[in-house]
Amino acid sequence: MKPHIADVAEEAATGRPLGIFAINLDRSPDRWAQIERHFGHLAWPLQRIAAVDARKDPSAVLSVRGLSLQFPPDGVAWNSHRNRIFMLTEEACLAGHVLTWQQFLKTDLAYALVLEDDAEPQAGFVETLSDLLQSGPGADIVKLEGVFRSGGRKAIPLRDVGKHRLIRSLRPASGSAAYLVTRRGAERLLASVDHICVPADDFLWNPAFHGCDVAHVSPWVIMQSGMASVIATDKAAKRSGVKAPFGRAALMPLRRGFERLKLLWAATDGRPWKLLNTMVAQWAPDDYNLKDRMSIAAIDRKSSNG
Repeated sequence: MKPHIADVAEEAATGRPLGIFAINLDRSPDRWAQIERHFGHLAWPLQRIAAVDARKDPSAVLSVRGLSLQFPPDGVAWNSHRNRIFMLTEEACLAGHVLTWQQFLKTDLAYALVLEDDAEPQAGFVETLSDLLQSGPGADIVKLEGVFRSGGRKAIPLRDVGKHRLIRSLRPASGSAAYLVTRRGAERLLASVDHICVPADDFLWNPAFHGCDVAHVSPWVIMQSGMASVIATDKAAKRSGVKAPFGRAALMPLRRGFERLKLLWAATDGRPWKLLNTMVAQWAPDDYNLKDRMSIAAIDRKSSNG
């Protein structure tokens, strides 16, 4: 059974409880303005992390983890999780998180709220985050966000946080736009990320990659805004002209099966009978609907990122 982190001892050994770290490209000042508007007035300090830019300085992106391009001009390596090329833009995103974890660990903060610059707080965000800080998150990482989805996913309930619920998701959603991480969680992530070549969205939420204890808030208290991605790569480019390494396709079901078992084992604390206590946990807030998404997308089309 994986031991739970000692949240009380961890906070006692440091100074301030929480800092907010937002990853933002220099060429996206309008997004930073949005982050300041949403999070700059809160009780916790807000710090900007300058993202590395795959478009303007590929060498700076690669230098964060000491990588090189195995599939020029913009393919870093083979993504064994997705069985396709791991792109330079994806490395830039992951590198931004690596830089954030490193910066967080240089502070005396007990926890970091890590944001990408398209994070939009929803009703109950401050209340839920305050509850997590007061009682301790009970996990190395707590996922706070996602993109819009209707319905819910199977999960194991942990406890209520404000008017929301802390769960372990049996079907984690991708997305890395907002999460709470402890110092121990950041240390484990840095120790595990090394030369692994999977997107941040996949790396963070699968314990098979890093061994962290991961929890989720349901429904999400932060949503990805719907803004057009400034780092997105066309799916065709991720596969163009390159064949999967020999035998990799045959190994994919085995690899995915192993990752799935690791996720279930972690979600149940090594006690599979907890699966008998599953529930359907809501994805998105009730008041977040298609109209909201269309409105945000329209605003983004007028910005420098559209």
